[in-house]
Amino acid sequence: MFDEWALPLEPKMVFLNDLLLDHQGSTFQIDSCALGSNTIFNFEVKNFEGDYRIKDDKWLDPSGEEIKNPLLQIQRADSLIRQKTRQSGFKHRVESFLIFINPGFYLYNPPPDTSIIYFPQLSRFLEKILNRSMIVRKEDQRLAEKLLSMDIEEDPYRRLPPYQFENLRKGIICLHCRSFFQSVTGRWLICSYCKKKETTAAAILRTTEEFRLLFPGEKVTTGMIYEFCGVVEDKRTVRKVLLTNFEMIGIRNHAYYVEKLKL
Repeated sequence: MFDEWALPLEPKMVFLNDLLLDHQGSTFQIDSCALGSNTIFNFEVKNFEGDYRIKDDKWLDPSGEEIKNPLLQIQRADSLIRQKTRQSGFKHRVESFLIFINPGFYLYNPPPDTSIIYFPQLSRFLEKILNRSMIVRKEDQRLAEKLLSMDIEEDPYRRLPPYQFENLRKGIICLHCRSFFQSVTGRWLICSYCKKKETTAAAILRTTEEFRLLFPGEKVTTGMIYEFCGVVEDKRTVRKVLLTNFEMIGIRNHAYYVEKLKL
């Protein structure tokens, strides 16, 4: 849908899509950007659908769950694009816009931010850009080629710093606010910060998968997962989750767990 909207701009600008860039260790993504007349138009495109709202500076989806603030995302990308292009020797102006492309999207309590473009505004916004008489200059072409050359093909989240099991903080992290759970209440873990809850079994299983991702060469044992979870008081609870979801190899102190064979 965005590509169709942007078609009239293509003869006057150079478009780059889905760039993943790094600036001094900070990785950021550009959904779409257009270059022309020494200007970079940075478009953060969201296809949200349904009734969203802002409450106490938090963005909530139709189910009431908090989501990442897209305005903060585009402000961060805007700042990093400026720094990256300056570092590369270019003096382009950067204009960033958050575009909600879906006609079925509605935002309650919207901020008075002129960088937000809603579906009913798209035609006027397009006309406004077209009226600026944009042209592709040599510097625009050079910058486009430079940005393409800096596109990261490797997943940056695989480039983890060195770490050891002994040095990591142990515990189960809340899915919603990313803080550590403080205690177990019966069958539930209740976050003391955001008050969201998760079953103890689901949290243990999720944390086990995180352990397997972080330490692919280590055996999954009851003792290891019990220590990694930190907050679970009874080791038998951990063992029950592992027995339910994995296949046990060996017995007693020598037992470890592997993925069940799929028939």
